[in-house]
Amino acid sequence: MRRRRLPSLLLGTLLVGVAAVAVTATGAPTADAAPAGTPPTASPTGAATTITLITGDRVITDGRGGTAVERGPGRAGTDFVSQTIGGHQYVIPADALPLLQDGRLDRRLFDLTTLAEFGYDDRSGELPLLVSYPGSGTKKAAAARTASTVAGARVVRDLSSIGALAVRADRAGRARLWQSLTGGTATARTLSTGVDRVWLDGKRTIDLDVSVPQIGAPVAWQAGLDGTGTTVAVLDTGVDATHPDLAGQIVGMQNFTSTPSTDDTVGHGTHVASTIAGTGAASGGRYRGVAPGAKLLIGKICGDRSCTESDVLAGMAWAAPQAQIVNMSLGGGDTAGIDPLEQAVNDLTAQYGTLFVIAAGNEAASPVGSPASADAALAVAAVDSTDQLASFSSRGLRVGDHAVKPDIAAPGVNIVAAKAVHGAGGTPAPVAGYTTMSGTSMATPHVAGAAAILTQEHPGWSAQQRKTALMAAAKPTAGVTVLGQGAGRVDVARAISQTVATQEGSVSFGRQPWPHTDDAPIVKTVTYRNDGPDPVTLSLSVQTAAGVPAGAFTTGATSLTVPAGGTASTTLTADTAVDGPDGYWTGYLSATAAGGVQVQTPFAVDREGEGYDVTLVHTGRNGAAATTRYTSIVNLDTYEVIYEWTTNPTPVLHLPSGRYGLYTWINGPDTDPTRYSSTMLVQPAFVVDRPLTIQLDARLAKPISVTVPKADAVPTLIAINATWYAGPGKGAVALSTPAAFAGNYVGQIGSDEPAPEFKSSIGVSFAALTGGTVRNSPYVYDLVWFDRGGMFDGLTKAPQPADLATIESTYASTGMPGEDGVEANGGRLAPSDTYWTVYVPFELPFRRTEYVNTDGGVGWSSTFMHRSIPAGSTYPVTMYQSNEPWQTYLGGRTYRQSWNQAVFGPSSTSPTGPADWLTRTGDVIQAGVPMFADGTGRPGNSNVAATRVALYRGDTLLGSVDKPVGQFTVPAEPATYRLEASATRAEPSTLSTSVSGVWTFRSGHVAEETPQRLPLSTVRLSPRLDELNEAPAGRRFDIPLTVERQPGSSAGRTKRVSVEVSYDDGQTWRRAVVTGSGDHRVAKVSHPNAAGFVSLRVQADDAAGNTVAQTVIRAYAIS
Repeated sequence: MRRRRLPSLLLGTLLVGVAAVAVTATGAPTADAAPAGTPPTASPTGAATTITLITGDRVITDGRGGTAVERGPGRAGTDFVSQTIGGHQYVIPADALPLLQDGRLDRRLFDLTTLAEFGYDDRSGELPLLVSYPGSGTKKAAAARTASTVAGARVVRDLSSIGALAVRADRAGRARLWQSLTGGTATARTLSTGVDRVWLDGKRTIDLDVSVPQIGAPVAWQAGLDGTGTTVAVLDTGVDATHPDLAGQIVGMQNFTSTPSTDDTVGHGTHVASTIAGTGAASGGRYRGVAPGAKLLIGKICGDRSCTESDVLAGMAWAAPQAQIVNMSLGGGDTAGIDPLEQAVNDLTAQYGTLFVIAAGNEAASPVGSPASADAALAVAAVDSTDQLASFSSRGLRVGDHAVKPDIAAPGVNIVAAKAVHGAGGTPAPVAGYTTMSGTSMATPHVAGAAAILTQEHPGWSAQQRKTALMAAAKPTAGVTVLGQGAGRVDVARAISQTVATQEGSVSFGRQPWPHTDDAPIVKTVTYRNDGPDPVTLSLSVQTAAGVPAGAFTTGATSLTVPAGGTASTTLTADTAVDGPDGYWTGYLSATAAGGVQVQTPFAVDREGEGYDVTLVHTGRNGAAATTRYTSIVNLDTYEVIYEWTTNPTPVLHLPSGRYGLYTWINGPDTDPTRYSSTMLVQPAFVVDRPLTIQLDARLAKPISVTVPKADAVPTLIAINATWYAGPGKGAVALSTPAAFAGNYVGQIGSDEPAPEFKSSIGVSFAALTGGTVRNSPYVYDLVWFDRGGMFDGLTKAPQPADLATIESTYASTGMPGEDGVEANGGRLAPSDTYWTVYVPFELPFRRTEYVNTDGGVGWSSTFMHRSIPAGSTYPVTMYQSNEPWQTYLGGRTYRQSWNQAVFGPSSTSPTGPADWLTRTGDVIQAGVPMFADGTGRPGNSNVAATRVALYRGDTLLGSVDKPVGQFTVPAEPATYRLEASATRAEPSTLSTSVSGVWTFRSGHVAEETPQRLPLSTVRLSPRLDELNEAPAGRRFDIPLTVERQPGSSAGRTKRVSVEVSYDDGQTWRRAVVTGSGDHRVAKVSHPNAAGFVSLRVQADDAAGNTVAQTVIRAYAIS
């Protein structure tokens, strides 16, 4: 059998897909919104971001939902799957799927959203990775951790604590690294160099006069326990070592970040450190920490509000041998299984006896984050000053095994602690030198301080003993379940006086599958230890949360005597056969004794709702069992996605009852064993209300065949798209395959009854082949067809000229070194729908004929990117991007489009409808004027070196930001405001190298919650330039200009317009004659004889008194 390979014609071709899979109910990405983590240099209209994957494949997102894929060196023929799950878009090359199946790769390596949020796009230059080896901590593992195993990357840190290397792979080296890791085998399930797993070196986020007494710390102080003799490590954003509250408290500091020092420029670490062991010196003792006698070890692992995982791991390994307690007020999303940080928590705890106290997370109803989810971690939730659960505090149970998490709670709302002198975080506190913060980050140091006090009392105790003692002494709040508070709010006063605790801390019964009539009781042992000198007799009872039926949980004894210095055990039984509602059943095993002893042990079981076994039978086109297949099931009630990516051809899934959709991608030999096949099967909807067997037989699918009028056209893309949509945040799955019709199949299985939330599409593209490449093809075909309610059973199409719209497109040059262009047309039924298309690059200037089909209600949008390929590089950089909005065309008609045409300058309009470029909501003004609309009026995004937005009230500066969008709080009273915005384009841009604008307008308080659009006008300059964006030198020249207003604003009619021109980049200016009236004027200038550039300065005012002044340096060239 030979694997089908892409012909050489695809060299230099890009694949693009938009919003491939959005299958959760958490809210769909907005098409016009920039992705999270967009750098400050991005345009307010969204900017292109390029990410080179670990495989060497380049992915381009255009900031409006569009995604392009350019195959890396030597990777012609690679298939791709694109999905968007829970607002995170993934692009996964086919040869990575087997390794993902086998658990060898971190899925985040292909998560575009996360990579962009972490700043791991191509502007960062290097991709941080964690490469782990089997046998952590052994000599063999240490010997295996060599640079030769990661060829194409450089080693930056040996993380011996988890048996891993932290490496960095630059763009050029990633394809080589992938080759080194996989041996170039597309079906590899193990990593070829003896590497166990490859993780993304991701980032975690940093998640007292009232709060310290709230947990009983003063009682401990009165007993002479303040943490003296203990060391608490704070792994955070550093510290302000000059703060009076921390004088003499710090015994060591280490910087693990790329920042120059351990100084805290965020303020988070200082706040945390002083909550643990601050002396309160700057407040007369008012804001003393929980354990002021403890000493602090400061590890700076977060350079800002995010913390690179390799820095976190290095800090943990450094701190664990030196400190009895490690405070980590940080975290990230948890997944089933054990990630490197969780592994490090467990391993370091076992090795050194260090107790890791970790924030549960600030994701409200979402599960407790990692690494608080580690078994050994003491995971801390947040409560307010009345012990009520904080709204932001993450909840349990743990992802995957449904174990009890969080473990404990502590005050975390409006906590006052030391303010770092250079820290920007927090809100003002009653006393200078302090700041107020909220979060589980603030709750965690309360527990760490409590642990320090307990460690002082019991210096020989293990981490588990201290953890369970704190949990046993915690105070649960009535009406708050185990899911939110764990054992309850920490009570250090009880912890130091009470001698009885459980060895387990909590009891987890896991998930019990439906049906429950035959459920056998689950029995767990609970062992109490007594560290006191006298025996203690405990009275045992079960207290359950509201809704848990009587008899669901029982204890083996109602009374238990625990001998002095010994242990005694009983049982706790969960009986999910008891009639009651499905869901989480939680409660506390309460043990009380004379002298105020109260031990609360949280427990939980997940009583699964109605569900059935679904057997999936995968069969290849050759009739054999299919093991190279990737199946996902979408719950159409919750839009949860269930992955079934194992190699088992007949897996059995246990699914809750309800409606589902299913898709599978089966690869393998065709009916002709010498040919490779790729098949997509979809079952748009089915109901799980009984046990099911679903036959996923690739032989049921049919081929795809499309022909176009031009005989020399060759296919450049085949994209199969399946979409489930039932509201915001619910969506689709897409498969991009190599551009060869032979071997590609598609089909629907199951009922033919239409599924109302489902639709599918097949997109194909063609271009002309010249010299083995489609670069500079004089034409392209972009075609797409849709099926509402069902999946295609194959496709045969032969569109004729009368079925096609013709778009004659002109792409101008700016004379930028190393420039080229790419443009893509995407077909959709509506602007928010999904599409796939292909970018075909061309030299500039360029003219191209583009054909699109018009049947079936399809509409088209277009995206152009102006790129520069730096000398000595093969990686183009997107310097400018603009978009044509979605529109429908008529078959047999010809349309014309002009792209990349100067002058590039400010815009107050939007071709897609009204946009909020300058608004006021209440007393907040937001400003983000697009600074690089092209000469046709399309707002564009430019790669810029610097940008600034500033707002003045009269002559008083209210604030400024070095990013394209600013928010400013202003007084309620009406006043005249001045907005200034400027942007300098990055090199090697040649036109509109510097653009600035100044606007004046009046504004007062806005009572409505809907943003009010403020009067904003811009002037669009549209000189008639050639395809090089040049005008003739030595001649008189007319520059048409149009005054445009932000739609929906109160901008008045145009009164006066003046224009000045400069031929020396703005050093000197001369006034131009302006003719015309109203919004349309013409500036008349005289070009000098010498070649060069023309700069323009224009001013306008309106009848309402609003003004605008725009300056564009090097607006166009003359020759």
